[in-house]
Formats: sequence, C-alpha cells, structure tokens
Amino acid sequence: MTGPQWPGPVWPGPGPQPPSWPGPPPAPKPERGPRPDDVKLSVQLWIFVIVCSTIARIAEALSVRGSRELREAYAEIRKTDGDRPPVFQTFESFENTLFTMAIVVTVLVAIGVCVLVYLNWLGQAWTRIALQLVAGFVVMFGILSFGTDDPLVAVPSILAAVAVVGAVIAGNSRESLEYFKPGATS
Repeated sequence: MTGPQWPGPVWPGPGPQPPSWPGPPPAPKPERGPRPDDVKLSVQLWIFVIVCSTIARIAEALSVRGSRELREAYAEIRKTDGDRPPVFQTFESFENTLFTMAIVVTVLVAIGVCVLVYLNWLGQAWTRIALQLVAGFVVMFGILSFGTDDPLVAVPSILAAVAVVGAVIAGNSRESLEYFKPGATS
C-alpha cells in the first residue's frame, strides 16, 4: 500500500487526543475579610506572653549566678576533665559563659516567637500550629515554676502560662479560622 494510511482510532486510543472543551473557570479565592477581634486579642496576648517569659528566663539566669548548684556543677566538670586541660580555668569564666548563653538563647527564642506572631497577624495559617507548639513549652515552664522559690521566676512564668491558654483559644475561634482560611468554615 503506497497511499496515505488511515491514522487509526482517534478516541479512545493511544497518541495525541483531540482537544476537549474547556472546563469552567476556577472558582476565585474568597477574599480575606477584616482582621477579627479574636486575632487581635490573640496577638496581644502573645506579646504579653513573650514579655513575661523573657522576664522569667532572665530572672532565672540571674538567680542561678553564684548558686551552690552551679558551683557543684563546675566542681563535677573539673573532676571529669581528667588529663585534659580544663575548658574553664575559673568558676567565673564558667558562670559568665553559662549566663551569656542563657541570655542569647532567650533573646533568640523571643525574636523567633515575635516573627511567628507577626506572621500570625498577617494571616499565615501555619503559624497557629507553630504557636500552639510554643504554647506547650510556655505552659510546661509555668507548671515547673510552681516548684521554685524565686517569685521573679514563678510569677511571670505562671502569668505567661495563663495568658498563652487565652491566646490559643482566641487564635482558634470560629472568626479566627475564617480569617486564616477564608471559605473553609461555614
């Protein structure tokens, strides 16, 4: 056979398919409404939590300076050094290093949580879950602070734990969920 060949079945079959009719246009994303009061309250409570937690952690770092427990930890480190040269020549260098590390970590964590709260303010839905994880740690520190004798550590930690519960509840209200995911709730 030398002439043009029949192309074969067009539908259904392998090979290129004929163009189909276009489907309906995609539904437009629902517009995000104004920021509800619950989101504003949640962000305000988170700011309070950040301030209280930072005060509590700095007070804790200050209360540990020169304590008997810290001196015992330094003595234990000196005993386990063995033949190696000691990492910390004096107790003061050990104490200053731990204090500086505690302050730096506290400030970095506070900055990280501030970024999460700001993104929450902007309406990023995933930040609610990240902040709920942070809230678990805040509540844990609040519960553990009942065992301390220092009121500068205990009071801000307990206040932060109570406020963070309110922040999570306000951040998960129906109005907040509608703000974070427009059209998802009915």
